[in-house]
Amino acid sequence: MIARIVTTLVGIILILYGVIAAISPLPLGVPLVVLGLIMIAAANPAARPLIRSMRRKWRWFDFLVRKIASSSPKRFQETIEETDPEEHKEDEEAEKDKRAGDKKEHGETLNA
Repeated sequence: MIARIVTTLVGIILILYGVIAAISPLPLGVPLVVLGLIMIAAANPAARPLIRSMRRKWRWFDFLVRKIASSSPKRFQETIEETDPEEHKEDEEAEKDKRAGDKKEHGETLNA
């Protein structure tokens, strides 16, 4: 429990520092933001869908996450794999189909 809180706090600090460093001449800000997000996703499973959608939406973000994965500890590598949009494409398509079916059933019960 304490480790999750500490990991989340360190992730938030890295994101804040990364945002500040992004405006500096050194290109260090974006990798720090990415690392902070990965740390938060490692500590909080609820954040993983957000990271997955960010990786799907922004390919440059996905590229940075993959680059950081090669030098990350194993715990963070597992989180990076879990947030990989290519691995979970089938799961999301099945969930969309399920939601569409639920909406259809709900619409039919309202019309009946």
